[in-house]
Formats: sequence, C-alpha cells, structure tokens
Amino acid sequence: MRRLAKNEQRLLILFGAAVFLALNLLAIRLWIQNRSALMAQITQTRSAISTGESWIHAAEALQPAREWIEKNPAPTGTGDQASTNLLNTVRSLAEKSNLKLPEETFLPSENSPAGESAVLQVKLTGPFSGVASFLFELQNSTAWRAIDKMMIRSDNEPPNVIVDLVVRQYYRAPSDAAPATGP
Repeated sequence: MRRLAKNEQRLLILFGAAVFLALNLLAIRLWIQNRSALMAQITQTRSAISTGESWIHAAEALQPAREWIEKNPAPTGTGDQASTNLLNTVRSLAEKSNLKLPEETFLPSENSPAGESAVLQVKLTGPFSGVASFLFELQNSTAWRAIDKMMIRSDNEPPNVIVDLVVRQYYRAPSDAAPATGP
C-alpha cells in the first residue's frame, strides 16, 4: 500500500475526528433522551406514590367517622315515615322554643351519596333567642338532620325574626333481607 500524502493524512484525520464527533453527539443525544424518559418515569412514580399516600392518610383520617357511623346509623324507614318524623320534630321543637310555623312545605325526597333524605321547607316566626335554641336542638349529630338553606330577616315587631329553612332528614330504606311484617 502506498503512503498517504500529507493532505490525505490531514483529510483522514479530519474525517476520523468528524465521525468520532458525530458518534459522540449521537451517544450524548441518546443518553439525554434516555435520561429525560427516566426522569419522567421517576416523576410519574413519585406522583403516584404521593397520591397513594394521600389516599392512605385520608382513609386513616376517615376511620373515626366510619366507626361513628357504624355506632350511630341513620334511622331506618320509608320516605313517608322520615317526612312525618321530621315534620313532628320541627313542630315540637318550634312549640318548645315559642316559635310559630306559618308555612310548612314538603319538597321532593332525594337520593344523594350520603343516603336518602326527606326535605322540609319551613317558615318560622318568633324571638331570635327561640330561633337560636330551635336550631341548636334541631341539629343533633345522632339525629341525622341538616339545614340546607337558612335565611333570617327581621320582623315588623323588633325582637322577632322571620326564618326560612330547608331541613333535610337522612334515613336508610329498610333492607329487602328484613322479614316482612303483617298478617
């Protein structure tokens, strides 16, 4: 084989350096892409772990609530029974608190994630102190009642107020496994 001229040697070295540089740049590009994909997977895994930990913490935080619900279940009955009990309760508490009930209206029953519920819209009139005691007694935690809407405005007679309420009574429908009562 013949000896390469100086120009040819320079050209060969330059060509070799260019190939070496191209291969190194390709390797660096592949390494950066692989590193980016790995970092994205690490971020995604960390996010999944964080989400899982938050669900675990939420479940642990809700455990006392589950235990309380198991100890104090919502009353069992039909929608009519729940509506009747709610109306009787509101009437007796209003009478006990020296309030008048000029209007009572049943709203359609609702099924919600919290359970089935009977809904009653009520207008009360009387002294504010009576309204305060009425509201305090109405919202007993084991009674499974909630006030969805409340509007208080002053009456023409100064110490009295007019209160519009929407009260919800949660209940559980009787299960089909329960024995039927009757003749």
